[in-house]
Amino acid sequence: MKVFISVDMEGISGIVDGTQTGRDKAEYKTGRALMVADVNAAIDGILEADPGAEIVVSDAHGGMKNIEPEALNKAAVLVRGTPKPLTQMAGIDGSFDAVLFVGYHAKKGTEHGILSHTISGRAIESVTINGTEVGETAINAGIAGHFGVPLVFLAGDKATAREAKELDPGIEVAAVKEAIGRTSAKCLHPKVARALIRENVAKALKGGVKVKPFAFKQPVEVVVRFTNARMGDAVEFMPSAERLDGKTVRFVQDDFIGAFNALRASIFIAGAVST
Repeated sequence: MKVFISVDMEGISGIVDGTQTGRDKAEYKTGRALMVADVNAAIDGILEADPGAEIVVSDAHGGMKNIEPEALNKAAVLVRGTPKPLTQMAGIDGSFDAVLFVGYHAKKGTEHGILSHTISGRAIESVTINGTEVGETAINAGIAGHFGVPLVFLAGDKATAREAKELDPGIEVAAVKEAIGRTSAKCLHPKVARALIRENVAKALKGGVKVKPFAFKQPVEVVVRFTNARMGDAVEFMPSAERLDGKTVRFVQDDFIGAFNALRASIFIAGAVST
């Protein structure tokens, strides 16, 4: 079995605010340790299901150099650094059997979603694909689905677990915390959370993968609402962009990877002129 893990940070067990997720913040060292421990629990679950599994881990938070390489289970290959093609999903292709998301968070504006945002909290108000507002869970599941690979497991808070189940009820989840507000939560003890991650990853993979890949219908329409009109002014220079109003731009692409690349390029441009 060949398994791909994309690991973000806001949904890691015990993490509740930005002091634990920013590389220049006071508790970042603690946050990094919690992050790699959750990932290693997922790897343990994979190896329980298939001791000979090939595993690739993509560091998917911020500058994407959060996981200390020597702290990661040696059974996995680590993809790190930025920028990189497909960003949080760098390394995915059609050779994989399954995808796992660890440490994922809910889309921007979600009630009771820890550190909820969609890709860039500074630049993005919302992302809508084919008429449905989406977060990083659906976007990255769509990348995997483009290559014919199913998302079979997600670990994060309860709100993010619901997002995964909306894609496919068969996706296994580990809800490691329940938000009280955007930066406060009731958290399982990390050891309890890791046991849950390991157990449900193994459950998702034992006996073969049963979940179908999640894919957006083609052509793909992406509507991006930015946080201010200056960002819209800059993104409008993209040849494929259609300006809908002061803050909103629309892209239509033949396939999902083209749509995703347009989305990411627009975020880079918007970030360059953010105020």
